[in-house]
Order: sequence, then structure tokens, then C-alpha cells
Amino acid sequence: MAAVMTSISSAVSRLSGRQSFGSLNGLKPAARSGSLARAPIVVRAEKSQVVQPINGDPFIGMLETPIGLAHGFFLPGPFIKLGPLRNVAETAEKAGCLSAAGLVVILALALTGYGATQFQQDAPTLGVKTLSGREVARDPLQSAGGWQKFAAGWTVGGLSGVAWAYILTQTLPYYF
Repeated sequence: MAAVMTSISSAVSRLSGRQSFGSLNGLKPAARSGSLARAPIVVRAEKSQVVQPINGDPFIGMLETPIGLAHGFFLPGPFIKLGPLRNVAETAEKAGCLSAAGLVVILALALTGYGATQFQQDAPTLGVKTLSGREVARDPLQSAGGWQKFAAGWTVGGLSGVAWAYILTQTLPYYF
């Protein structure tokens, strides 16, 4: 019994050197000793987001990729069924999809060219304000950079739509 009491008293004396024990009402961390007491805090830069909402409003979606996807999906059809290689077996689908992909790239170049020529000045001389005098954020599409981003998203969507149309023409046995 005396040995047990001695071990308990030695454990209590070791614990009494700590700054806090912790309790059910308010837990406090025990003091650290040595070089681990202060670790440097590393702040990392915020990652750049590829997809961003228009004007910071998450309820407005960026529609250039889905619109491009729809255009890219429906463009190969006329090239496949009405193109000059429509009667050549197993070639009409490939030629039609390649023609549609070429048209998507040509239209993307036209979008980029329009944005570069139409919006040569970065900022207009007069800002847009409400009746109370508050500045209204300009639409990002009303700049050359906005049109460039729009054309990039439209191109990705359009080429994805063409690729999806090609996959479907190769896997579905009955398409007309």
C-alpha cells in the first residue's frame, strides 16, 4: 500500500509543475517546452480559380461553355448528312466532325477578333453610376479581355461538343 501511495504522490508532484491541467468546463492545452512552443505560421497565397461567377455573383452562371457545347454538338450533323462525303462508308462521320471542329475554331477566331477590335480602349472615359451616385460595375464582356475569355470558353465547349457528337456517331448503331 505504501508503494502505491508513493507512486501516486510522485505522479502528482510531476503534474504540479505544469501550467494547466484542463477541466471539463474549460480545457486548456498544456505548456510546450523547447523549440516546439512557437512554430511559424505559413500563409499560402489564395489559389486562382478557373471558373468565376460574373461580377462575383454566384447566382449568375457563365454560359459560354454550355452554349459552345450545344453548338459543337449540333454542327456536325449537317456536315455528316449533307457534306460531299455523305455516301462514303465510315468516312462521312469523321469528315463531318472534322469540318465542324474547323468551323468552331474559325468562329472562335472571329469572336476573338471582334473583341479585340470593338473594345480597343480598356476603360471608357465616363463611368456608369446609379441615380444615387454609386458606381456600377461594368460587365466584363464589355472589354477585350472579357471577349477573349468568352471566346476561350466557347471554344472549349464547342470542341467538346464536336468530340461528343463523334463519340456518339461511332457508338450508337442507329442514328439518322
